[in-house]
Amino acid sequence: MDTPTGTPLWHTSALTRLAWGAALTVAPRRVLRSWGHPSGLAVATLRVLGVRHLAQAAVTLRRPAPAVLTVGAAADTLHAATALVLAAADRRQRRIALLDTAIAGGWILLDLSAARRRRRTGRAG
Repeated sequence: MDTPTGTPLWHTSALTRLAWGAALTVAPRRVLRSWGHPSGLAVATLRVLGVRHLAQAAVTLRRPAPAVLTVGAAADTLHAATALVLAAADRRQRRIALLDTAIAGGWILLDLSAARRRRRTGRAG
């Protein structure tokens, strides 16, 4: 087990991602008001990202194999890269884009760490 409570890291990460995806999907304006400019495009973008997080969490919970976790980390890497491009291109969105980059970086680290632990213990799913 990975955490002090005995819960595997992949499971905690997936449940947290599920909650985050739900928040982005259901209440994107609320998230944006705290950190950035809630334009129509930003709201739509957060909803799409929220759905992606929900799908990724569902796949991870269904099959927490190292390959699934690694592909998830790759999706988060692409997400972080596009958020950095947004931060560079749009000064009004810079704050939320940099926060989003940091959040994606956290998911990358969690997923890669969980994948490594599952490989080490020989548990594919």
